[in-house]
Amino acid sequence: MSEQQLNLFETRAEKILKYLKNEHRYGELFLPRPFFIEFTGSPDSGKSTTINNLYHFFKNLGFRVFKPLEGAEAIQHISRSNPLYNIRTAIYAITQLIDLSHSHMYDLVLFDRCVFDGYYWMMYWLTKGKLTENEMRRWQETFLSDFWVNNLDAAYFVICDPAVTLKRKRMDVLTTRFSDITNFKNMEILVDRSRQAYNELSRRFPQLKLVDTSAMEKMEMVQYFADDILTTMERRA
Repeated sequence: MSEQQLNLFETRAEKILKYLKNEHRYGELFLPRPFFIEFTGSPDSGKSTTINNLYHFFKNLGFRVFKPLEGAEAIQHISRSNPLYNIRTAIYAITQLIDLSHSHMYDLVLFDRCVFDGYYWMMYWLTKGKLTENEMRRWQETFLSDFWVNNLDAAYFVICDPAVTLKRKRMDVLTTRFSDITNFKNMEILVDRSRQAYNELSRRFPQLKLVDTSAMEKMEMVQYFADDILTTMERRA
């Protein structure tokens, strides 16, 4: 190919790129990123039930809604008995948060555990003696990088009294055997660490809220979160 032909091709390509790369396609001012919501906290506190109800609520209103597969469902090849499992599930969620932040496929994304989830699980593993203080802090700050954490418009630490949780769980499952994580003692630790994480982070991240669902019925939970999420979205819109 001659230099003249090459220059002609480059000129033609530049014209096409000029057409494609404009603010209407790439700029957030014209095409805002989706709203991102995270639910984390103690097991069986009502997160998944709430997310499923919110998904259908907003979808029926005309929103394009996406609920990524929870890390616990996507990452099943790593044992839950060590910190690497929760490190991997957090990385899985962060990857989705990054990718979806740079696309316009959805209006609203509902995360069942994301970056703040990774933060508080590191506290749990410190309690279990499987992380040092320095290791815990390094991973926590990685999860809270400004590159992605500020894209979360709202994040909820959802907790429930362990006695109430076990009572609800027995009504919904066919077995009375629970995993090591969801036994009473560990659930007490996870509720306590959720509170501690919220207290540590709430001033730094104003989008965080702590919600205790112990005395809430299912629809009461859904209505609370729907109202709060709509308020959050209204502020940005």
